[in-house]
Amino acid sequence: MTFSLLPITIIPAQTFHPNDESLKISHSLIHYWDIDTSKPITISVGGNQTFAMVVGAAITKDEIIFEEGLFQKLSIPVQESPWIASFSHMNHTLTLGPVIGILTEYTETEKEPHFRSIHAFCKELHDLVSEIGGFLFVFQLADWTDTAINGYYYQNKHWQKASVPLPNVIYNRIHSRRLEASRLFETFKTEITGKNIAIFNDRFLSKEMVHHLLYSEEYMKPYLPDTWMLTEHSLQDMLKKYSSIFIKPIHGSQGRNIIKVFIENDVLKVKMSTGTNKDRTFQFNDHMQFYKWLLPHLEKRTYLIQQAIPLIAYKKKLLDFRILCHKNFQNTWKVTSAVARLSADQQFVSNIARGGDVMKPVHVLSLLSNRETAVQQLKLMKELAIEASSLVSQISDGVIGELGVDIGVDEEGKLWIIEINSKPSKNFEEESNKIRPSAKALLEYCTFLSFNKGRYE
Repeated sequence: MTFSLLPITIIPAQTFHPNDESLKISHSLIHYWDIDTSKPITISVGGNQTFAMVVGAAITKDEIIFEEGLFQKLSIPVQESPWIASFSHMNHTLTLGPVIGILTEYTETEKEPHFRSIHAFCKELHDLVSEIGGFLFVFQLADWTDTAINGYYYQNKHWQKASVPLPNVIYNRIHSRRLEASRLFETFKTEITGKNIAIFNDRFLSKEMVHHLLYSEEYMKPYLPDTWMLTEHSLQDMLKKYSSIFIKPIHGSQGRNIIKVFIENDVLKVKMSTGTNKDRTFQFNDHMQFYKWLLPHLEKRTYLIQQAIPLIAYKKKLLDFRILCHKNFQNTWKVTSAVARLSADQQFVSNIARGGDVMKPVHVLSLLSNRETAVQQLKLMKELAIEASSLVSQISDGVIGELGVDIGVDEEGKLWIIEINSKPSKNFEEESNKIRPSAKALLEYCTFLSFNKGRYE
């Protein structure tokens, strides 16, 4: 399938003619698209369509003038706005997009909705879409019905709720694993599949699944810590093999509920990360006593057990690297950004949500070795992150377009894949620019999905 995409600005007509459902297009654009003006064209915006006659006008090539009635029929705000456009001769259709729906949970107040941890990022994406082209709104599952959808879009410096067109593509940022595993969400996915709506990153990734996917490829094994599902037997075996291990919930996030177990002076010591900025410490006589203490935790969640890697440290703070990867308009993976993450004082987890800090990777690596080595190490990290992202997205069910790959470097300089996250935090990227690289990458991929139906598997 070949087609050309053009940036187009839609402009409301100066006068409102209730019975006029025409649109004005420049003579040069009519010629470029070879539009037959003797018959109506279909205008497609997301899941909404309407018909209109084309009238040639003495306007610039990148403008199309809409009568107000067309805005209403397409469920888009009556305002001047940029879009990406394509024209199909096969079905005589003008397609404007992308229409992007961000699926999340939100709270509503008298003044504004709040989109929780991605609130600022939603505004950032809106700003970018308003500059490049398309229409973005935020919604939650309760806003969806089989025939219509309501959503919040940004206009006049406020998020306002209205009926919006069905999206071309949905970016899933649901915060709750329980909601994502519910029958309601499964029903929703079935319905949008039936409507040919693309959704990407449709679920959290479990640590067990990611490890299994990567471990199935022989060449990835050297980069993976020794990992097993937690049982009393695996706990005993791992403590015999390693002086330090981690116990992690397979559905954990933000560094919570991670347990570090190590032996010191013949005493088994345990540190547990909590929801606060202070870890809790315990000690036990042997692995059996510890396992009995652990049993109540195992009733709440499933854990895996993992070899602890002796990661490099900077100023006595543990250090790892978040490599953010996205698919681009060619549907291939690229690295969007990279940061070094330092643990907070007295903590063994380098998660920003738990008080950690960020630095530029080459800078901190240069301080620990030299610039030439630092540049080479970062290059290898990026290559490893792209390879891991490609594997996970190829083997996993569903469409994945964004992954946060956490990579550690041990004291010998060896790289290790610590974790891969399908809902990476939007709070760790450097904010030197108003619009971050991840926002630009997401819009690029949403545009690909919108205009390449059936080609994104």
